[in-house]
Amino acid sequence: MTKPMLALGFKRCKSNAGVYYYHDKKMKALVIAIVYVDDVCFMGTKGSLLLNELKQKFMARWECRDLSETTEFLGMHISHDRKNQKIFIDQCEYLEKVLACFAVVTNSTHTPLPSEFSFKPNEKQCDPKFCQKYQQLVGSLMYLMIGSRPNIGFAVVKLAQQMANPSNNYYRVGLHLCRYLLATHRY
Repeated sequence: MTKPMLALGFKRCKSNAGVYYYHDKKMKALVIAIVYVDDVCFMGTKGSLLLNELKQKFMARWECRDLSETTEFLGMHISHDRKNQKIFIDQCEYLEKVLACFAVVTNSTHTPLPSEFSFKPNEKQCDPKFCQKYQQLVGSLMYLMIGSRPNIGFAVVKLAQQMANPSNNYYRVGLHLCRYLLATHRY
């Protein structure tokens, strides 16, 4: 996707390979495009001639459509508070799917980790199906952590350290973290 974006006049952000920007000094306008595989989000001043022109050029090159104002991107819900000029991002809908997938519907808790838990590696070899289920749980939690819940970072990293050979205790801790997310799903 880099070559087409550069051909449109965008520059690639040095700190994030999926972020491109187009700065027009004459128009005093900036357009930012976030590209992730086949999802693209263009941002700029609403109604901006430059924004509209760049989106049209992009759509002429790629088969896609303009969904107008972005309300969802990569499973994240985006809402706007125009009065206070704020944008809010949440993953509540994704979290609900994760909780349903792992049958976490009750017994919420207010701590990400149980206080008595100690991080010790599994001495026995785990079943491959259990390992896959554990990896799915941790992967789901990781996506939440990266997208909108940095507050669960420590717990998720500790769980991820056991991805190759998890124990039932670690799986229970992962479910405990899910119950914490159930209690704090609107954070």
